[in-house]
Amino acid sequence: MASTANPDYSVNESMWFDTDLETAFTGWTDPKAIASWFGPPGYTAEILELDLTPGGHWRFRMVPETGAPSHHSGRYVEISRPNTLIFTWESEEDRHLTHGRDTLVTITFTEEASGVRITILHEHLPTQESAQSLTYGWGRGIICFGHWLRRLEE
Repeated sequence: MASTANPDYSVNESMWFDTDLETAFTGWTDPKAIASWFGPPGYTAEILELDLTPGGHWRFRMVPETGAPSHHSGRYVEISRPNTLIFTWESEEDRHLTHGRDTLVTITFTEEASGVRITILHEHLPTQESAQSLTYGWGRGIICFGHWLRRLEE
């Protein structure tokens, strides 16, 4: 009898930024910073909960320019300032993204060429379609992070 195990899909995005590790890490952990850039263009992130401790819960409301908001939440697994941030992720209204199960997001911050490379690995996604949707979200979101960094310099 053949196994019918569900394969896991993942997203892997990476981008280099002209900044230091502490600023990059703060951009992913400070509620005001997160609210000013998180998500792809056309979305605003409202930080409903952010307990930045191992086991601490986070919950965001993503509000699109048009359409209904969606909620995403999880728990922090590891916080190793300023190099690693690991958390679970579950999508509430957008259940097609996670199918009601926790997925795992690992953000790494690495010094590289007088700047910082941020790598996002989102694992344990249930379908290829969810991986494609989240590739769009993370890929565009990391560009928005770069815009946030540039606004800091102004």
